[in-house]
Amino acid sequence: MLRMVLMAALIVATQSLAAAPASAPERLVTGGIVSGETLPDGGTVFRGIPYAQPPVGDLRWKPPAPVEPWQGVRDATKAGPPCLQRSYEWNAGDAATSKEDCLYLDVQSPKHKPTDRLPVMFWIHGGANRAGSGIGYTDSPITKRGVVLVTLQYRLGIFGFASLPALTAESPQHASGNYGIMDQIAALQWVKANIANFGGDPDNVTIFGQSAGAQDVGLLMLSPLARGLFHKAIAESGTAGFGVSPRTLAENEKIGNDLAVLMGAPAGADGLKALRAASGEALLDATDKLLPPNHVDPTFIWLQAVIDGWVLPRAPAEILADGEQARVPLIIGNAIREFGVEGAWKSSRQFVEDNFGDRSGEALAFYGFTGTDMPPDDPLLGSIVDQLSADVIFRCPASWVANRQLAVTQNVWRFQFSIPAPDTVKGVEHSAELKYVFQKTPAGATAAAWPPLQAYWTNFAKTGNPNGRGLPKWPNMGKAQNYLEFTAQGPRVGKDLRGPLCRLLNAP
Repeated sequence: MLRMVLMAALIVATQSLAAAPASAPERLVTGGIVSGETLPDGGTVFRGIPYAQPPVGDLRWKPPAPVEPWQGVRDATKAGPPCLQRSYEWNAGDAATSKEDCLYLDVQSPKHKPTDRLPVMFWIHGGANRAGSGIGYTDSPITKRGVVLVTLQYRLGIFGFASLPALTAESPQHASGNYGIMDQIAALQWVKANIANFGGDPDNVTIFGQSAGAQDVGLLMLSPLARGLFHKAIAESGTAGFGVSPRTLAENEKIGNDLAVLMGAPAGADGLKALRAASGEALLDATDKLLPPNHVDPTFIWLQAVIDGWVLPRAPAEILADGEQARVPLIIGNAIREFGVEGAWKSSRQFVEDNFGDRSGEALAFYGFTGTDMPPDDPLLGSIVDQLSADVIFRCPASWVANRQLAVTQNVWRFQFSIPAPDTVKGVEHSAELKYVFQKTPAGATAAAWPPLQAYWTNFAKTGNPNGRGLPKWPNMGKAQNYLEFTAQGPRVGKDLRGPLCRLLNAP
């Protein structure tokens, strides 16, 4: 009887221990100690870690300032807010909780030994550099493949990319704008200093992003300020130029001056002081009335690369042509259909002439323009608007960048994504690949039913090569201009993606 009582007591005690919550993991980081969360599988996640001071008040439109130390243990179980933004419906949730105090990052690590140094994947979210956030990505099971995942918030829109003559004048580098890119660089510096405490390898960091996040990946590859902070790059549907001519500092300052006029602020230092004192909401309201120069699609107002002379010293095409970019392995690609841009909708023929210049005749013939008739829809590539938008903004610039990267390293892999997002009634569109990168692969799924982007991406982060056991072979781009197309029948290798057309368009 006594033995049975002791056994029962032991069982109750064991059950109580099993039910007791695991102690919150703590890590020392720049600024102090943070307390995160242990996941059911033994991994950890830390959210809302500051990597710079809040960019408010006098720090609005300044490079990110070092974190101020805190006392005690800082709670890191809740993500920081998205950076301040207007709602465009698709980002309504982010917009509703957005703030200027937003320079925070999240880190998820798989279960690992204290001595492990795992590859780090640094995700840069998209959203036209004016919306979106990195929130939620650290819920991804991608870390189960043996990588540490970092996501961040960076300043957006007028707060992240504005220039003003007064800002340029107060800058030691005589530059202004690109604050959002400086935020990303500051976060990468944080990773270099702290990621080993999360099981990550600071000497094996892959930056990856989609849309505007891919453009920012491209700009980080060109910026001397980011050199040595990452070692591989993945660009999904975006390049440093987006096929659009870059904006000069003076042109970006003109947009800032237009903002000052809309806000009723005077020129010079007094006007800058007034703009820094204005509410963020008032600045967002004024931003809605701003237009980019050179007839650029208005939605691209913060996507046009700005040559500030500091973060981006010269035009992207010049830096790439001279081989002065980061010489890192690169995966780069696009969706077979992305989204229609304003110019292509207004007049497809004029859009061709504007973008292909003295070679527009060849381009018009390639697309099948005859007389006043519009070319017929293509069953895969879509309407002429779909084709023009994807070719000029995404597909051809990606090939141009890939070829320039081939000149400095043979480790370049090109892709095209031709599968709709899961659980959608729509066809292939911009962002279609994201769920395949971040969501859990269904058990037993084939490479056709669920394209193995997550496996390719994490293999690349580990070794600099996306290939691995059990995966369809993805050949290096090389002189043959190989690319991998993800289709509903499975991945297939192609050559010279739209080459005859893209060789007519000389833009990154």
